[in-house]
Amino acid sequence: MPGPAVVEAVDALRRRRAHALLVFGLAALAHANTLPNQPVLDDGWAIFDNPIVRDPSRMAEAFRTPWGGGAAPPTVAGVWRPLTTVTFALNHAAGGRAVWGYHLVNVLLHALATLALWALARRLVAAVAPARAEAAGLVAGALFAVHPVHVEAVAGLVGRAEILSALGVLGALLALATPSWGRRRLPAAALALALGLLSKENAAVAPGLLVVAGLAAPRAFGLPERPGLRSPAARRAAAVLAGLALLLGAVVLAYVLVRPVPLALPEEGRWFAGVPRQNVLLTMTRVLAEYLRLLVWPHPLGVDFYYATRFPTAGALGAGGALATAAWLAALLLGVGLLVRRPVAGLGVLWIFVALLPVLNVVAPVGVLMAERLLYLPSAGFCLAAGDVLAGSLAPFPAGPRARRVATAILAGLTFALAALTARTVARNADWRDGIALWEAEIARAPHHPVVNNNLAVAYAGRGDHLRALERADAALAAAPRYWRAQVNRGISLQRLGRLEAAEEAYLAAARIEPRAAEPPFFLGVLLLERGEPAEALAALERAEALGPSSPRTQLWKATALERLGRTDAARAALERAAALDPADAEARRRLGALR
Repeated sequence: MPGPAVVEAVDALRRRRAHALLVFGLAALAHANTLPNQPVLDDGWAIFDNPIVRDPSRMAEAFRTPWGGGAAPPTVAGVWRPLTTVTFALNHAAGGRAVWGYHLVNVLLHALATLALWALARRLVAAVAPARAEAAGLVAGALFAVHPVHVEAVAGLVGRAEILSALGVLGALLALATPSWGRRRLPAAALALALGLLSKENAAVAPGLLVVAGLAAPRAFGLPERPGLRSPAARRAAAVLAGLALLLGAVVLAYVLVRPVPLALPEEGRWFAGVPRQNVLLTMTRVLAEYLRLLVWPHPLGVDFYYATRFPTAGALGAGGALATAAWLAALLLGVGLLVRRPVAGLGVLWIFVALLPVLNVVAPVGVLMAERLLYLPSAGFCLAAGDVLAGSLAPFPAGPRARRVATAILAGLTFALAALTARTVARNADWRDGIALWEAEIARAPHHPVVNNNLAVAYAGRGDHLRALERADAALAAAPRYWRAQVNRGISLQRLGRLEAAEEAYLAAARIEPRAAEPPFFLGVLLLERGEPAEALAALERAEALGPSSPRTQLWKATALERLGRTDAARAALERAAALDPADAEARRRLGALR
């Protein structure tokens, strides 16, 4: 018969496996209704129009070119996420354009990230309070699995970059928090972080998170005591922690050095382009407080443009800004204070601030004011803190009936909260089922935002409802008369409705507003072909080619114009160019065969 110690160890292993399956299953179940969703937002240019994704033989190009493989808008030039692109290419190789396969991978990756956080929470809490480690890990993992702020990262296919980046950070910390791996943990941590950085640059916060985690739970990383200067042992611990942080820092530096594109966004891609730094800080202090609020109370939820409507660029602090600043300062001080009495809870609070640093427009400019997807990694800190606090509250009294009643009430409340959060996540996932559902949900929150109206116009046009599309494009232009994209979409709907002269004027107006954009002359060329004017169409399409030389569709329409003009050799050259730009496009090959 096995001894009591063996039985206890076996029971502990079984509980651990059950907890792992539970948090993994919760994460998958909460987001299972995303599987039938259609592509939205940036999924088109980043995935389905991306020639690197569509032709898996070109996967290596992802490591040499910016995000989007030439299909991306110029505002994201300088963004480099090769590993994320490779995963999309693998998806395409396995299932083509079957969107459910991309969603399935996102859901499974989120479940893996949840599992990684559960394991990390257990190890961190076990280093300071072993008795509550299992409960803390379970609560942290369950909360991360179902938190509604993760919807944008999981339901939006391009949100995979957030999940992979967070997996890299969590994997690196988890490897370093496994002293039993010996020397293997160092290369494992470096590899995990490198993969995270190649997925999205936000993983660069890993060294900072490691330092805070090492101060909060030194034993989790094999340190005999808290790093500091008070004793030789503390100084040795500080030296070891610094060495581990430098290892991760070296990975970040190597990433910066090997990037084939510059780190900085172009001026036109920066949210606060041309805005004085004082105004940036006055605005972002309110945004930081809003990020914290969403972690605690995730309602209402919206895409980037909703928050842009709520937080216009501030010129003065005001009462709202002062209150917001006081709120996040209080949270920051609470995190510092908790490092002594409740170290993992303190780590969790400080984790939020460290993980948010790259996206607050204060360290470096980014292309968005605020977005829920950017909370994916920071939310891990909130879940760590909540798990530690709630696990500690489950047994605040001596054993007895009163303690059981209190524990039962806390468990009931926690179960209800998790059920409510799951329901909110499932409902929000449904908003992402297609472009029309998403933008109709957003227009209720930001009815006058030009981008929301324009994107709803695109969604209506995609369904063939051009009257409603025209109405939304007009609403976008009423809010922003120089919004050239809305002019283009207005022209597309007018053209589909047979109003060719009005459509031509819309394209010309868009070209006058933004003469560097390729879309206005491209769509003008398509219209002129439809009107039976191939020579004029060719001139417009050649302008579009000069402005956007990497567009295969421009070459296809240019070939059509050349064929109608009887210039067969030039048409063949245009089709060969289209095939070279996008080898996965069968249309160019079919037409080349017909010409031959």
